[in-house]
Amino acid sequence: MTAVGRRSWVIADGWIPPRSTGDDLALVSHEAACMLNANETPAHVIFTYSSPSAIRGITLYHHSARRILHQNLEKLPGAAIAKGTDYCVLIESDQPIVVQHTRLDSRQAANALMTTIAFPCD
Repeated sequence: MTAVGRRSWVIADGWIPPRSTGDDLALVSHEAACMLNANETPAHVIFTYSSPSAIRGITLYHHSARRILHQNLEKLPGAAIAKGTDYCVLIESDQPIVVQHTRLDSRQAANALMTTIAFPCD
């Protein structure tokens, strides 16, 4: 099977909504990096954050072969990104992966879901 994906991705428009409505945990405002490793080899993934207040965190992940991983970007260990703060993230992998960026904004009763493929850098 031909390798699927790229090794470097950027999410340039990071912003976690500062609040949510309702009590359903599935509808809490958040952002996620949805990653597909369609290859036969596990991937080691590095997240590097940047924001106006210079918050930076680097997190290593082991992403299994032929699996998907939905990672809440607010819940990465070592990356304290405050809600309501602009940020960017560079996602680098030692294996080709596909990265999709998703934001759920539930600040009002009419929820908004935005999703897009991250920008492939290589």
